[in-house]
Amino acid sequence: MNEKRVIDFRFAPERPQSCIGLVDDVYKTILREDGSINFGFDRFHETDNLQFYMRNNDAKYPVHSRIVVNRGFKFRYKPSITYRDKLLETKQDFGDPGAAIVTTVEDYAASRVSWKAFAWLTPKGVRADVVLWKLEAKENFTTTRATVVLSELGSAVDGTFTIQAAPGEKTRSVEGVKPYHFAAGEVKEGAFFFVYDGELSTEEATLNSAKQAELWAADYWKTVKPFQKKFQIPDNQIMDMLKSCGRNILQAREVHKKVYTYQVGPTYYRGLWFVDGHFILESVHMMGRHQEAYAGLLAVLANTHPDGSIEIMSPHDKETGIALATTVRQCEIMEDDERLTELWPTLCRALAYIQEQRRQARALGKDYPGYGLFPPCLGDGGINIEAEYTTPLWVMHGLKAAYEAGKRLNLKGFEDFKAEFDSIMEAFRKCAKRDTRYTDDGIAYLPMSMLSPDELERKVRENIDDDGIINHEVYKPQTGIWAYSQAIYPGEVFEPDDALVSNLLTLMDSVDDREGIPENTGWMCWNAVWPYGSMFDALAWLYAGRGDKTADYLYAFANHAAPARCWREEQALKGTNSDEMIGDMPHNWGSAMFIYVARNMIVMEKKNNLELLAGLPKEWLPDGNTPLILEETPTRYGAVTLTLEKDGDQYLLNYERHGKRSPQSILLHWDGSVSGVNYTRSEEGHIMLSGDMDSFRAILQ
Repeated sequence: MNEKRVIDFRFAPERPQSCIGLVDDVYKTILREDGSINFGFDRFHETDNLQFYMRNNDAKYPVHSRIVVNRGFKFRYKPSITYRDKLLETKQDFGDPGAAIVTTVEDYAASRVSWKAFAWLTPKGVRADVVLWKLEAKENFTTTRATVVLSELGSAVDGTFTIQAAPGEKTRSVEGVKPYHFAAGEVKEGAFFFVYDGELSTEEATLNSAKQAELWAADYWKTVKPFQKKFQIPDNQIMDMLKSCGRNILQAREVHKKVYTYQVGPTYYRGLWFVDGHFILESVHMMGRHQEAYAGLLAVLANTHPDGSIEIMSPHDKETGIALATTVRQCEIMEDDERLTELWPTLCRALAYIQEQRRQARALGKDYPGYGLFPPCLGDGGINIEAEYTTPLWVMHGLKAAYEAGKRLNLKGFEDFKAEFDSIMEAFRKCAKRDTRYTDDGIAYLPMSMLSPDELERKVRENIDDDGIINHEVYKPQTGIWAYSQAIYPGEVFEPDDALVSNLLTLMDSVDDREGIPENTGWMCWNAVWPYGSMFDALAWLYAGRGDKTADYLYAFANHAAPARCWREEQALKGTNSDEMIGDMPHNWGSAMFIYVARNMIVMEKKNNLELLAGLPKEWLPDGNTPLILEETPTRYGAVTLTLEKDGDQYLLNYERHGKRSPQSILLHWDGSVSGVNYTRSEEGHIMLSGDMDSFRAILQ
């Protein structure tokens, strides 16, 4: 790729949303693309039969009943003008990527209305959202009565929320907002307050207090430092993404029973999911928040059951494998062998559960396509409950991690994890040989469902509706490959040159042309993308030695974010007529994966080695003003600090590591010459240094 990679949000979702809540906030207000304030999310009543009322004093008069789809929010309010004018354009400005302050501007033919929305916590502990608005009349505006009011767009339901309006310096209720006599060139201001916790009197809800609240919000977000250690990439666009990713992760977080709980999102996924959590917690470590991330392991292990399984969802047997990998990884990063030893009996019971599930699969008979592997499970990511491959892939990941940790610490029974891994791998390869198919272009691929071609064809016929539209039950060759890519990396279940790796990457390369990332890999199987799912594939490319593809995917992934620098889980391709979408927004598995992939492009653990600059794109080379810095980034070999800075016509690379274990080797990816340090060349031609080196300084040209 010769042209410079840029982030311009060219594939942003059509209907984006962002969260304006504070860090650890239980009030996770969502601001939509029209600037509306949305709160009171109820994931189980996204579509409901709602009764609307017109209020007059204390009486209620029913107006009409209708089905309202409002993305699950009970309340939705939007500032609106009270006069006639032609809307020309609506724009949003998200300002500082580190702050959750959003400005919406509606530009009309003869006027302009803008409003800032942000969260406010008063000195008395009152929690409110503030909408600070400004109304401007252009020179062609004809004098008329005009003001800004709140339009209720969601359902009218009773609740404890209070809304105050502050036109000018006078505070009135929403119903009492009186129109101004408004003339060309005039500007009016006002505010609305959404009070969630505590009381805000009408005397306290003024225009002046709204402006003071804006100053408070700006100062508040300046104090929030998501990254506790330096994570500096010499590309301002990437840095803005990282700032927003870190902020969004903290906004979704909550404190439960005095423990930080890192949640996936503010609405549908406001909770713990095992596989999301595996990557989110590690990304939090990469942000330098080690104790907070480590506490997340408690939330995982709290789901340990008497039968040895560790899972939230059922049937989702892969979660036990994920829990094995998460437990080992968290203890590795913290260099906490003592805790890993204490938890070893829990891991052994999990192994027994995995063995029992395989016995159940064998009991289904040899005609069962998953014989030797697992009973029908939820494949997820586009695959339903059936015989499928995502479960053995993640279980092998977990078994491999547990075996290697147990062997290193000489824990009792560690060999059993290796034996089970080998047994599953043998059955996996046998099934994979049977199920490998070919695309119309002759590309070999392993479908994640074990359904036969005849069963798949019947599935298509059964899932075509009266209009001939195929629903989400239809699988593409690339459907559900999320766990496949994760097994490749960070699982390292297969060697980089394994045909199962190269076949997958060839398939991904064949379906990433339209928007730069693979399409139709998730639940939406038709003209759609799962943006952050591409980051799993990006890591597989990196593992296979294609850091250039990893960089391509990272920038393309960023271009699927909204300008607020957050992502929808799944969305339709640009240029199609589809308005379909799936999942939360902001979706912070996406935020975590951006951090995770960016870090691994610079420092990556692979095959008992540390690999440096394996995915470094030219856009990240220092320009002399801003060095590349990763400060104390976590690895199983301890904290690594890496700096790359420009010095004239060369670069200076500084490496430092503090840890109890050493990698086998340090592999440096650099196409030019290297001096100032002793090295040999690996079989792949990479610069290879001794893993025992705690520090070195090299000159790169």
